[in-house]
Amino acid sequence: MRDCFIYVGRIDELKGIKILFEAWKQMGASAPQLIVCGTGPLEDWCNNFLKDNPDLNIELKGFVPNNEAKKLIANSKALILPTQWYEGFPMTILEAYSVGTPVIGSDIGNDGDLIEDGITGYKFKSDSASLLVEVIQERDFNICDNVKKVYMERYTSKENIRLLEAIYENVK
Repeated sequence: MRDCFIYVGRIDELKGIKILFEAWKQMGASAPQLIVCGTGPLEDWCNNFLKDNPDLNIELKGFVPNNEAKKLIANSKALILPTQWYEGFPMTILEAYSVGTPVIGSDIGNDGDLIEDGITGYKFKSDSASLLVEVIQERDFNICDNVKKVYMERYTSKENIRLLEAIYENVK
């Protein structure tokens, strides 16, 4: 039942919430469903935006416990991370990968480094709502098996322990 897109994170300009909402506005009434999980300083802005654009298919869920967020991510076509700044290592990317959900993310920072176009998701130019729309409308999101495979090969705790042990062996 992967028919919607999801955003999970702080509702903040640096996280790209305005770019995300602008993309949905550009798609208009034909936009797929977007579920937004999180709280933050732009919650009022989001509510006002939706009042001004009542035809948009955006659902604001507010705070969602992590286990529920993971279920929503698992049932989504893709997780969208439109960050406008350099992130450390976004856990939401790994959470999406762990359930086989592709990620659409900005081309900057670690988001851009962790996403492999066509393998684990798609990147777009961070400040371009129209390029985000293009990804949403024109890319194939039936890559869930690829996403899960990459997660199993690179990001499981077992694989991380193996890599850490290899580092210690090389330092001896």
